[in-house]
Amino acid sequence: MENTLRKDSIGMRETMLQGVASAAPAGAAVSTLTGAAAFALGSLPLTALFGFLVVLLNAIVINRIASKVSGAGGYYEYVKNGFGPRAALFVGLFYVFYQTMALCLIVLSIAVFLPAILAIGFGINIPAMIWLPLLVVSLLFAFLVSYSGIRGSTGYTTAMALVEIIIIGVFGAYIILSQPSINTVSVFTPKYAVGGFGGVGLGVLLMYTAFSGFGASTPLGEETKTPKKVIGRSVLFSVVILGAFFIFVSYVFTVAQGPANMSSYASAIVPGITIIGTSIGTIAAVIVSALFINSLLTGSVVLINGASRVMMAMGRDGILPSGFSKISQKRKTPYLAAGFITLVSFAIGLVGTVVIGGFNAFIMAAIAATLGVLFVHAVINASLPRIEKKFDGKMSVSGLVLSVVTVVIFALIFYSTFLQVFLPVIIGTGLFIAWLVFNFAYVFLVRERLSEVQTAETA
Repeated sequence: MENTLRKDSIGMRETMLQGVASAAPAGAAVSTLTGAAAFALGSLPLTALFGFLVVLLNAIVINRIASKVSGAGGYYEYVKNGFGPRAALFVGLFYVFYQTMALCLIVLSIAVFLPAILAIGFGINIPAMIWLPLLVVSLLFAFLVSYSGIRGSTGYTTAMALVEIIIIGVFGAYIILSQPSINTVSVFTPKYAVGGFGGVGLGVLLMYTAFSGFGASTPLGEETKTPKKVIGRSVLFSVVILGAFFIFVSYVFTVAQGPANMSSYASAIVPGITIIGTSIGTIAAVIVSALFINSLLTGSVVLINGASRVMMAMGRDGILPSGFSKISQKRKTPYLAAGFITLVSFAIGLVGTVVIGGFNAFIMAAIAATLGVLFVHAVINASLPRIEKKFDGKMSVSGLVLSVVTVVIFALIFYSTFLQVFLPVIIGTGLFIAWLVFNFAYVFLVRERLSEVQTAETA
């Protein structure tokens, strides 16, 4: 069939590491953790531990849903079987929204931070307009790797995720083993955080962004062997790997910086590169800088893979234009959906950088993506009890508790997004609200087609 993906193409290893690669572990390790560090300070490792436990709860919910529902629609399929086609369309459109904004965020990270890394870390100054070719090349690279096919793209992202984690893990181990005097368990207490446990709590809310993308395997159900067994487990394993990695690098960077000196870490652009360069040497800093860029490129491939398959699923259901369901007969990839997402991300990055500047455009995309992902995950988790009732005949107490607890946590993370309100936050929030209004209008417009959408059988 023209709109059928290649079945049984990948297994547990590839699906598991999609969630790891999507979180861009090297990029998060050397840069993203600064958000949580602003509140946790020298208690950052404790914050990473609590953050892991919070994300693990969400992974448990997804695992339970994925054992009953699978498909190329991922979260769209989950909500379709929990709350019906209308809510599913809403979630599917918001999934595409936040994945597109996250893609824009990643390529802007390269365009904005690469010149800063070269200038600050190595004293190399490059022309200001370099951001535009960096934006184009990054997106084109991600699209072409995604277009190459699910085996090729997941093979690349799997290998790169492993390389990132192993190399940074080795560097981190060298730092703490070569300087034994810096090691201390006090960083696993709230001693250094702003306001004690209050600072740890705020840090946990912001730590969630480092784990974002852990569910990247969910839209790969149609191409995965035994998806109802593999997809949910892959999400759990992704979170465990990311949790161990982030707790470890949080510890390394905190003790290397000095628990009492973490305010300067929190205000730096890429403090992890500076710490590794100072502790090991320039060659190590160059390697980590390369991993930082590669990590972002790898994450962008995963984002295009996921969003394009969700758009394809909605196109096949007849609630998005049918062109999005078209599959390359040679590569078996939804190339039109992937191309659309790539072009929209480029347009947002281009306009945002020209109008408000590269860094502000980066923050704008981050806010819009964060609000979108929180909304989507809240609806998914709320659908767990209804899915259990549909497939098992009753709602479980544990399912209800997991659903309520995780939705409350998402509400708190949503709140933490507005701890600092300035222009990029306002614009990012405006984009989120505009998309919300558009979704209501679009759901009303296609309401008759929604009645024809099929959900999974319970048998």
